[in-house]
Amino acid sequence: MKAHLTLDRNGTEFMAEVDLLESTHGLCMISDDTSMKILKLTSTQPMYTREIAKKLGVREQSVYYHVRRLTSLGLLHIASTELVRGALAKKVVASSNGVAYVYDTSSMKQTGNKAGTLELMRFFQGVVVDGRLQGYIVVGSPEPHGQFRASARDGHYATQLALYIGSFASVSDDFAVKLDTDAKLEMAYSNSSLILIGGPATNQITADVNSYLPVRFDPANYWAGLVDDSGRRFSTDTDAVIARTPNPFSPGKYMIVIAGIRHIGTKAAVIALTQQSREILTGFEGQDSFACVIRGFDQDGDGKVDRADLIATYPK
Repeated sequence: MKAHLTLDRNGTEFMAEVDLLESTHGLCMISDDTSMKILKLTSTQPMYTREIAKKLGVREQSVYYHVRRLTSLGLLHIASTELVRGALAKKVVASSNGVAYVYDTSSMKQTGNKAGTLELMRFFQGVVVDGRLQGYIVVGSPEPHGQFRASARDGHYATQLALYIGSFASVSDDFAVKLDTDAKLEMAYSNSSLILIGGPATNQITADVNSYLPVRFDPANYWAGLVDDSGRRFSTDTDAVIARTPNPFSPGKYMIVIAGIRHIGTKAAVIALTQQSREILTGFEGQDSFACVIRGFDQDGDGKVDRADLIATYPK
């Protein structure tokens, strides 16, 4: 079970996502220095068991033992696997930023936060650090620009997203929103984390990172649809990708891409991320690189997209 922990430090509130242990048995299983050190190490990045052992200066077999226990409690997840010298090496990552134990869960009070806030907090880790947005939201310019002289029609959807991000993050002193033309000119992507709104035809920064996404826009024709490594295509006007990936131009930084084949797809992706995050991000377990394809629908029949369905998740 996940919990939302709020800390008051000198009048300023800080929030963190933690795993809520529901039994003293689980509490006893992690009540040693090695387990806590492993959780702390893997809360910032996925790591191999051998890396953890080297970092802690302990035997790898000991780390295996603790990793198995922490995984059984749901405190660690497998982020990726790799075949190394005939053996399967697994990268593990902590499922949250900490652990809490509540004596009486029936006494817990309801908060005003919308359902899915914790999932959003996890997804935006690396872009939001210590409760602050560490980067920029980049939208396509509404003026004709770029290779296709296209005008973006989806930049205003960033407002809806920002309202939700604002429930768990504040902005830095710098202006948090940039047009893609300005971000390109200032090379903002070279030293920052970014949230990119809109597809590669109308957002030049999305075009620059398109080839790094787990599922990408067809490079031959961005409007033709999305395609994955197996050749599977998604070409409905309301199809969109929600992706998280390391910034290929700035080590240690991240990019969140929220982009539709058409502007209506971008709207569907924002709806999916802000109103259906528990459902849409069900496959996200802290992976550095993650993407899902969604498809927007007009559920109430008023001619406007108001619902999104999850079509595919990467890695599968």
